[in-house]
Amino acid sequence: MKTPKRPQELEQAIPFLLTRAGSRMGNSFAKALKAFGLNLSEWRVCASLLYVPHQTVSELSVHASSDISALSRIVDRLESQELVRRERSSTDGRSIRIALTIKGEALALRIVPVAKRHEAVLLRDFAPSDVQVLRSMLLKLYENAGALEDLPQQPDDPL
Repeated sequence: MKTPKRPQELEQAIPFLLTRAGSRMGNSFAKALKAFGLNLSEWRVCASLLYVPHQTVSELSVHASSDISALSRIVDRLESQELVRRERSSTDGRSIRIALTIKGEALALRIVPVAKRHEAVLLRDFAPSDVQVLRSMLLKLYENAGALEDLPQQPDDPL
């Protein structure tokens, strides 16, 4: 049996650090979103639709980092606020796409400067080249995380 890691080792683990930083950033931005009547999950959907309009639920699930069942509830809430609408696909009548309404797009565009201001504060002590490297590394971490789905479920199983 392996010896448990010391707490300082945990605090240096990349997943721990990412989760810790992400939680702090998310909580701060969630407070700012309250003034707009949205929570963080709803904002992710609106922001995703602002940059990639007319997505299927499956596409939106990936872009908004939400599972499909939770996403359906989020879309229902946004639809009841008249911020999004469901549309039949013009190419496949069985497929439904989600789009921002004019009201939803206007709201999302009002929030973008707030999001950019939050990002600017987070990155204020980083050199532009470090920001590029950080973005690249985060994208690579996301890509590599796909392999975690294939890992054995038991911690003692060999890789």
